[in-house]
Amino acid sequence: MGRVFLETPRFQIRAWELSDAEELCKIMSDSRVHTYTGDQPWSLDRTIGYIRLNQKLNFESLAVFHAACVLKENHSIIGLTGLNPYLPGQPEIEWQFGVPFWEKGYATEIGKAVIQAAFATTDIDSIYGMVNPQNKASMRVMEKIGMTCLGLREFRGEQDMFYLFKRPLT
Repeated sequence: MGRVFLETPRFQIRAWELSDAEELCKIMSDSRVHTYTGDQPWSLDRTIGYIRLNQKLNFESLAVFHAACVLKENHSIIGLTGLNPYLPGQPEIEWQFGVPFWEKGYATEIGKAVIQAAFATTDIDSIYGMVNPQNKASMRVMEKIGMTCLGLREFRGEQDMFYLFKRPLT
């Protein structure tokens, strides 16, 4: 099993393994997963490339990482999560889950855990979230995990709703 970055009551967030490729491809090849991302469904080759890239990057901290979201009860992969480079010391949170795993509170649980663990183990200043303004479900999750809406801003040539979670004062 790959390195476990963090755990929640229902999930292990762990490093990708090549043996995850078919399960992840089943999720990422579904066009519904990409409805608001502008991305295309993934092929098995693209999925393997994504896993190999993540293995090569060998993330050492939660300041920037990508990982598998594994449901503890049956060890199935429901999707991916991570923190992407955005601004220095201010990454962007991401999650993408398979359609059968939507509307179960998983994004809220994992999003809160990623934020908490990242602030506890790194020196990042804040975490951004960018959401297509038509993606009402992800906007609700951003609010549920404590992010503040900053309004519409340009991101990768699109107008996205921006959210921010600043490091709590100690």
